[in-house]
Amino acid sequence: MSFWNNTKKTVAKAGSGLRGAGGPSGSALSASDPEFNEQEQRFRNLERRAMRLLQETKDYRGSIAGMTTAQRALATNLTAFLLDVQRPQDYQSAYRQAATHIDQTSQPQFDEVYVTTVLEPMAQYCGYLPEFNKAIKKRKGLHDDLDKARRALAKEQGKEARDPGAVERAEMDVQYAESAYNTLNSALIREIPKLINSRVYVVDPCFEAFVKSQLQFFNDSLQQMDSVTRYVPQESGPNDDRILNERVEGVMNQVRGLSICSMNI
Repeated sequence: MSFWNNTKKTVAKAGSGLRGAGGPSGSALSASDPEFNEQEQRFRNLERRAMRLLQETKDYRGSIAGMTTAQRALATNLTAFLLDVQRPQDYQSAYRQAATHIDQTSQPQFDEVYVTTVLEPMAQYCGYLPEFNKAIKKRKGLHDDLDKARRALAKEQGKEARDPGAVERAEMDVQYAESAYNTLNSALIREIPKLINSRVYVVDPCFEAFVKSQLQFFNDSLQQMDSVTRYVPQESGPNDDRILNERVEGVMNQVRGLSICSMNI
């Protein structure tokens, strides 16, 4: 975003050395420049949506890491839960190995690519937004300075015994304040649309990288889980779910038949 470098220089120069540094004057900024007001509203909409997208980008990264960590913890506790079962449970070991690989290898690889190609570009783009906010705030200060300079000029011009030197200095203050304000105001009107339009050149490659990194991660995860599928009976018909439910229900009936479960404690 080389255009923003020029904007920052403009902002830095605007108002430097301004004599009058007055406080807020209470003037109606909203009516001062409709063109700027429109661009500021567009900027506020962009800012709100960009920050929300950035937060969701961060949340997604955390969700993937949380999911793989939880999956590995589940696999570990599944093994511990059936540790003393005499009949070997091969799926335990296979699932634990797959979950560990996904958590320790696949997820870090995904995270590295995701941060570099998705999260960092979005964060960099959103990092420009505070600079525009500073410029907008500075514009208001320059507007207040201009109001103060105009009031000072009007006061000097309204005196019965005018001091030509004082009037001349007040006129120079007004000219300088107008120049500083107009320079920054014009820069914002010119640069805000550029910032808004540039989002496409950030989001498009980020989205492409996001899809590709997702695809790679889930393909890697699928390859790891394939090693577990050989311990799971293959589906042979529409009645498989019913048969499995009957088997589970049969085991639960045995548990409910235990004497301790039938005691009214």
